[in-house]
Order: sequence, then structure tokens, then C-alpha cells
Amino acid sequence: MMKKNFWVVSLIGLFSLCFNVYADDDLVKTQYQSSPNKVYAEGKQPQITVANYNIAGGLRKHKMDLDLVANAIKAMNADIVTLEEVDQKTSRSDGLDQAKVLAEKTGMHYVFGKATEMKGGNYGNAILSKYPIEKNKVFLLPSGSFEQRSLMLSKINVPSFDSPIYIFNSHFDWHEEDEVRMSQARFINSIVFDDLDLDDEFPNLATGIMILLGDFNSVESDRVIKELDKYWNRVKKDGVDTRTWPAGNPGLDLDHIFTSRNQVWNVEQLTIPNDGNEWNGIKWPLVSDHIPVIAKLKLLEQ
Repeated sequence: MMKKNFWVVSLIGLFSLCFNVYADDDLVKTQYQSSPNKVYAEGKQPQITVANYNIAGGLRKHKMDLDLVANAIKAMNADIVTLEEVDQKTSRSDGLDQAKVLAEKTGMHYVFGKATEMKGGNYGNAILSKYPIEKNKVFLLPSGSFEQRSLMLSKINVPSFDSPIYIFNSHFDWHEEDEVRMSQARFINSIVFDDLDLDDEFPNLATGIMILLGDFNSVESDRVIKELDKYWNRVKKDGVDTRTWPAGNPGLDLDHIFTSRNQVWNVEQLTIPNDGNEWNGIKWPLVSDHIPVIAKLKLLEQ
């Protein structure tokens, strides 16, 4: 009888343990605790400046001047800068780890996200931040038979924000046929919709503060951008010309910044120095074949 009671008690204890573990991991509860909806009072609304810049590491016969690129990044005075076309120890870039060098020259933290091997090294994207980058993950995007592209996801704690900021950085395919770009956009949306179940690495990402930046090789009227619009708000401001490529005489708006629909932001300032004139001491068409997109954002509702 005592042996039977022992097993009953043991089973009850095991059930209780399992229940408590499950209760602690309850998705509804933990999502709320992670990033609860909050409206900030006037004067207490946190601000951040983010920028995206394709630095032309993969441009044919282009020899990147890292001092010039670093000065351009410093001229943006952004808290977080996402970069595309970044070489890591390739022969065409003299074996330099470009993201590391740029981080050293700008005094920022960095992570590199490999998309593919290239000329004896790697090629992909990077994120620079004034604040430590707590965690980073690289996803290979569906790329068909074309050049492999990737997505970076970084978790960054920014002072004055109640919750971490999740920065997405990507570089989409460039071919005229847009099926691959559509699949790349849908892959990103699947993360937002929590289809990939990243809770172990990025707990409650679906309710977090998310900002997506990159070179999407798609203009505002493309269906690729409309696909992203399902889950994101494109950062824009009345009167701002959004064309970013080719830098010498921009005709296409290929580079964009998006914020998650979870949040409400005010676009305090949107700067795209595409008129050919110097801005903050930089002649931008001489740095890269893309013009950067720089946004100063104020968070109204988390």
C-alpha cells in the first residue's frame, strides 16, 4: 500500500512540475509581460535615429574607401546603422574585415551577417550600433538560383526604451522578375507572424519593438513593398524625395525603413541626401552608388 501511495504522490508531483513549467511559459502571459502596450506621455517619448546604407562592396571595379565610408556613417549621427554589400576578408577588398574596420573607425559595436562566400572570403550585411548588440541571428533567405541573400536579426537595448529593439537588416534580390523578392518578403513576414517560433532565442519577438531596414531592390509601387506593408509601416514624410539609386542621379527608391505595426511612431525627421549637394560635409554620390536613408523616430505607443 505504501509503495502504491508513493507512486501516486510521485505522479502528482511530476504533473505539478510539468504544469508549473507550462504555466511559466504561457505564451499569452509572457507576451504581455515582455512588451505590453503602452502610450508614452508628452515629453517622455523615447527617440532613436536609425539609418540604412548600401556601401557598394559588391559593385564592379569599385574600390571602397573605408575612411570615406566611416566619415559618411559618422555624419549620419545615427544610433543604429544597417549596411548592405559588406565584404569580409575577400581578395577584392584586400582581405579586410570591412564591418570590423568600420566599427573601429566609427567607435560603434558591430555584427556581420554572412550571405554567401565571395572571392576567398564572405559577403553580406552588417549592423553598427552605439549600444552593445546583445544577440544576433542570420537567416538565409529563399534565393532560388540567384545569388544567396540573407536577413540579420539583432537584439539591442537602447537607453530610454522600456523594451529591447529588434533590428532586421536585409538585402533583396535585384532581378527584374520579382518572384524571389516576393518569397524573401514573405519569409520576413513569417517571422513577424511568429511562424518560425523563435521564442528560445528571441522571447516574445512578436510583441516587441521591431524595425526593418535594407536595400529591397523594390520601389514603393512594387508588389514586394505592398507585401511588406501587411505587417510593417514604411517610414515616410511629406515632401521628402525617397529616391536612392543610382546615387549620381537617383531615379529609384530601393532602400527603405519600416517599423512594426505593433508600435506607433512619429517620424521627426527623414533625411535622404540625394540632391547631389554636400550634406554634413559629405559628397554622397562619391561614397557609394546608393544614397542612405536616415530617420529620427519618436515612439508614441509601444
